[in-house]
Amino acid sequence: MLRSENEGGGPETAKAKPQQVIIIHETVVKAWLRDASTFALFFSLIGIGVLLQSVALQWVGAIIGFIVVGTRASMIRRCFTIPDARKRLDELEASL
Repeated sequence: MLRSENEGGGPETAKAKPQQVIIIHETVVKAWLRDASTFALFFSLIGIGVLLQSVALQWVGAIIGFIVVGTRASMIRRCFTIPDARKRLDELEASL
């Protein structure tokens, strides 16, 4: 079966720019819910290991939890104020 150039693996997919999401406003409730879900993830992953008396599962839960915290912490740098978001959108629009 033949594929066109745009059907995965073609030269067009190699040149595609990554998509960006710009969050302009986040409510306090949404931030609290995000933090509560992070805590719940830690508690549930490690708690299951404690309930099953599995030290290995506790360690896996802790490692996964630290990875999640690290990725969420790296997203803080991507937050923009409204003027910064407009400037970034103008830059993206000019590059098209």
